[in-house]
Amino acid sequence: MTRPEAPRPEVARPEPEHATINGGARNFGNHDFNRPAPQVVHENVNVHTTVNVREHENVYHTGGYRGVHPYYYHPYRPYYWGPHWHPVGFFLSALAADAIWFNFSGQRYGYDDGVYYLPANGGYDVVPAPIGAVVGSLPDGYETTMVGNDTFYYFGGAFYVATDQGYQVVAAPPGAVITQLPTGAVDQQINGQDLLVYNNVYYSPISENGQDAYEVVTP
Repeated sequence: MTRPEAPRPEVARPEPEHATINGGARNFGNHDFNRPAPQVVHENVNVHTTVNVREHENVYHTGGYRGVHPYYYHPYRPYYWGPHWHPVGFFLSALAADAIWFNFSGQRYGYDDGVYYLPANGGYDVVPAPIGAVVGSLPDGYETTMVGNDTFYYFGGAFYVATDQGYQVVAAPPGAVITQLPTGAVDQQINGQDLLVYNNVYYSPISENGQDAYEVVTP
């Protein structure tokens, strides 16, 4: 994972007024993880201290629609996509110098390693990925899931589809199966079953090929 550190500008250069986040020739999946971490003033969510960092992984699923996968309760283990990933609600005092800025739906967003930010209270709040925005590439560790004949990509609680411009953020598709849920998901019991809720999306615990997983459902 260690790469030689390249010089960076002191501040992020502004991007053109459009929804696509392409960052010129930069590849979002290959950021320098040795750069100094920004100072954190406070956190307004509880984050586990154990950090799991994994190499680039494409997990291919053959997920179906609701009802194909039987309910299978298993304990929720919050997942953390490395030191530069933060869950929705997290607060930072400053973003990395190579963060990308873009305008979308009247908002000025910051983007860095699969995380989206909005300015707030002298710093930046992590917010849900804005549906419709496009990124040039996905960070390492994304998953691939099939719903019917459609392919979706998943990273850090956000779903994407491939387009000619890159990967576009979409609403979570019912029937999609993923293996990790972010820190910040909460348990909610519906009709006698424990579901997990993250960013207003419901996930049902299932088992697929003997592996604990989660299916997007509409309760």
